[in-house]
Amino acid sequence: MSDIMDEMSLSVFAVHTAEYIKDRLYFATLKSTGKPKSTTSIHYFCTEDELTYESFYSDFGPLNLGMLYRYCCKLNKKLKSYSLTKKKIIHYTSCDSKMRVNAAFLIGSYAIIYLKRTPEEAYQPLVGISSPPFIPFRDASFGPSTYNLTLLDCFHAVSKVSLA
Repeated sequence: MSDIMDEMSLSVFAVHTAEYIKDRLYFATLKSTGKPKSTTSIHYFCTEDELTYESFYSDFGPLNLGMLYRYCCKLNKKLKSYSLTKKKIIHYTSCDSKMRVNAAFLIGSYAIIYLKRTPEEAYQPLVGISSPPFIPFRDASFGPSTYNLTLLDCFHAVSKVSLA
């Protein structure tokens, strides 16, 4: 019964949920900015306060490879943790468009590197009818952005690097 209640509460608070490992790993964009409480069947975590982009001007990402490495280590540890084996693991983010696209970059890149997904397969769960669109990353120039770097562009780059 608590599993059903946990899933119902997630659907009430989530704008969009993406499944990466069936019944195990999810990415969720939450409506509120508060931290959700983990339960007996769900473990929530967020990286917005620990993995942050240091901008030069109006740029906001994507996060660097060092941060991606730290994220992958953190997520692998959670997936292998004995205390979390029976829990759904949900990487959540806020509706803040800059934080959201950086968080999506992390989980999508993880899917490419560890779950052996193509860039398109990593991107597909993140977009849908209920999902707000992802803003493109912008360059670090002082003026208007002259080049928009999309989340899918970044996934293609991670894919090329992970194959090397």
